[in-house]
Amino acid sequence: MLDVRRLEMLLEVARTGSFAAAAESMSFTPSAVSQQMCALERATKVALFSRGARGVTLTEAGRSLCIHAEAVTRRLAEAEAELEALGGLSDARLRFGSFSSATGAFAAEAYRIFRERYPEAEVCFSDAEPYENVALLSENKLDLAVVFELDDWPSHMDYRGINACREPQFECVPLFDDPCMLVLPVDHPLAAQDTIALAQLAGERVLAATPWERSLRRICAEADVEPEFDLSCQSTGFEALQALVSIGHGLTFMPRLSLGWLREDLVARPVERAPVRHVKTAVRAAANRSSASQAMLEILTRVTEGLGLSDVVEGQGADLKTALAS
Repeated sequence: MLDVRRLEMLLEVARTGSFAAAAESMSFTPSAVSQQMCALERATKVALFSRGARGVTLTEAGRSLCIHAEAVTRRLAEAEAELEALGGLSDARLRFGSFSSATGAFAAEAYRIFRERYPEAEVCFSDAEPYENVALLSENKLDLAVVFELDDWPSHMDYRGINACREPQFECVPLFDDPCMLVLPVDHPLAAQDTIALAQLAGERVLAATPWERSLRRICAEADVEPEFDLSCQSTGFEALQALVSIGHGLTFMPRLSLGWLREDLVARPVERAPVRHVKTAVRAAANRSSASQAMLEILTRVTEGLGLSDVVEGQGADLKTALAS
């Protein structure tokens, strides 16, 4: 009988391309991963990897075993979830994930409502990037999570462009769309406009960052608009980009949900055809949903009603909740 943990490690090595990267992802040492993969090769009596200076690649036997390993780990996750539901264990526990701007805007409120309604439930909360939470979903370590994706960037892709899930196994329930807005100094000539045309970005320096940079480049190319894209500052948070905008280094984009943290010397304006984050609730596919998961899904749906594209945040660091409730 092949060891399931070794199969999981095989899949992670295949995903990351090296023993060292898999070790970092799984919190092991590279030597431990190497030893486990050697043990798996001894158990299967075939070579699973071709080892080289730049890492490892799967042999034909390794690729074949990965296909079976994905099926095995997926079925085990489904079995665990089903047994929890049948045993009533998951009804007393909710493992809930979100990302930072969603947590600040509405997910924390949903968390409060759930705890108030179900005080006996054990609630575990994870605030992380969408790709991190969907990986936890696929591993049956979360029950549901608030995530986002763009037209050019799925929620399971990390900011290096690598799939965080070997084979994403979850379903998404749409909540609302979260448009990116142009952030600029209060004294910039475009700050006086209510809405900015995409063509007006021509010649402007735009501080672009993952993951929305890919969508913006495509949109500008389709409109034959050529901003000056500056990739010199990369940050998954918006503090660094705002600081550069405030000193006149360029303009940038921020999702509307993040505008509650907008600096007072900056303003945000909608741009025609700007990138849009699609905010969703992700739940493991083919798993029986517990009553706790279903209750939280319903709470999130109600809490986010009205957070659609028609709402526009105005002013400098406006009260986001007030703006979104309008």
